Amino acid sequence: MKKVQESFNDYQRGYGTQDSPNWRDLAAQDSREIPVTLLEENSPNLGSAKIDPRSYIDYQEHRNEVDKMWKRTWQVVCREDEIAKPGDHFVYDVAGMSFLVVRTQDNEFKGYWNVCLHRGRKLVDKSGCGATGFRCAYHAWSWDLKGNLVYYPGKWDFPDVEAEKFGLRETAIDTWGGFVFINPDVGAKPLAQHMGSLPKHFDQWPLERRHTLWHVQKRINANWKVGIEAFLEAYHVVQTHPQALSSVAEHGTQYDIWDEGEAAFSRLITPTAVPSAHSSDGTPLGAIGDVWAILNGLRMDEADTLPENINDRASLAQWRRDSLGEMTNADYSSLPDTMLLDSIQYWLFPNFCPWFGEGLPLIYQFRPDVDSPDSCFMDVWMLVRSPDKGPAPEAPEIIRIGADDAFEPHIGAMGQIFDQDDFNMPQVQEGLKTWPGDPQGCTLARYQEIRVRFLHQILARVLATP
Repeated sequence: MKKVQESFNDYQRGYGTQDSPNWRDLAAQDSREIPVTLLEENSPNLGSAKIDPRSYIDYQEHRNEVDKMWKRTWQVVCREDEIAKPGDHFVYDVAGMSFLVVRTQDNEFKGYWNVCLHRGRKLVDKSGCGATGFRCAYHAWSWDLKGNLVYYPGKWDFPDVEAEKFGLRETAIDTWGGFVFINPDVGAKPLAQHMGSLPKHFDQWPLERRHTLWHVQKRINANWKVGIEAFLEAYHVVQTHPQALSSVAEHGTQYDIWDEGEAAFSRLITPTAVPSAHSSDGTPLGAIGDVWAILNGLRMDEADTLPENINDRASLAQWRRDSLGEMTNADYSSLPDTMLLDSIQYWLFPNFCPWFGEGLPLIYQFRPDVDSPDSCFMDVWMLVRSPDKGPAPEAPEIIRIGADDAFEPHIGAMGQIFDQDDFNMPQVQEGLKTWPGDPQGCTLARYQEIRVRFLHQILARVLATP
């Protein structure tokens, strides 16, 4: 029994070979000390139950999520630098509901249900800057930035309206890592309790010290879970991103989950600058060259220009420390190789995916856009290290694209990856609607798709709560 268990544990660390090692083997060779939190391992057996297709396509399942989760959970609205000055405000829509977040004259954040309390018109149509208050475009009822009702025509005809009781209805609001979170439930437990021990994982890479390079929001014709699940595992790389196999060892990914009761989050760490065992012609040096070329904005077939002093992961990481330091005027000397090269992505229930390190400094979020299980918004931020001294650049305008639009023209090479993922998502949604009934649901890998199973288990627990 003991021998079987040891073998099982080895498998739980992902598959590796001499030329395509798993992440644990690479970590042992890192040129710098790796944060303790990155070295933690936690992948318990979550069972083998099928995932019911109705979770993605059934309207009543969707409504259950809205009533028991989206109206009661912490969720990211925007970055603080996207509403950087008093009067700047952000309209956030989820599952057919609309919310408004504003920075007041006192530089505090306030969150409101985005609805006029007179006749129910959506109060603010779109995000904006420099407002002194909000006036309904229907009958001119007006509120100040702190949500106080300050004007409504024909006061004499509203004897039952007491202005002090007609303030905009607030949400709970808090910040972490430079992000603004709201919870529609004003009686919700604090954000810190919702996040649990996740913040300590970011102690050595604080997100608040980064600024937005770009923020793209795209409508996708698929359920929000179909969307986010495409990014919770690296198993799909072989088929969906074949161009990455020469430099991404997807099979060597480490997967971990943390169930802390009030808090639930997970993580993947995918080795980069290492060839996949599924690559027909990948080599260790070729993988180094491919990543070097990509980071220099070159095509992979131009990697033969690789400098002589870059011949392994450690030297590639050092080159990146130097080049990032010159580009951002910040110090990267203490970052381990893995934080400069590998894809390290966290997920916080229900829909927030902050990445860790410089490998892919991205942030994802998925949420239903309208009152339907069939479409969602995908928000993607690219965050750049802010200078150690001096102000960070202002946030650019959000790039909003439709379901039929491509990512690539807007954000370059990274857009190709997103477009390949988006190619699958609507087809998954359609396929789930034609499920044959046998097998009784979707089948998940024990380890490589553990984060997908974990999402569904935590969601089921939340939805079962009275």
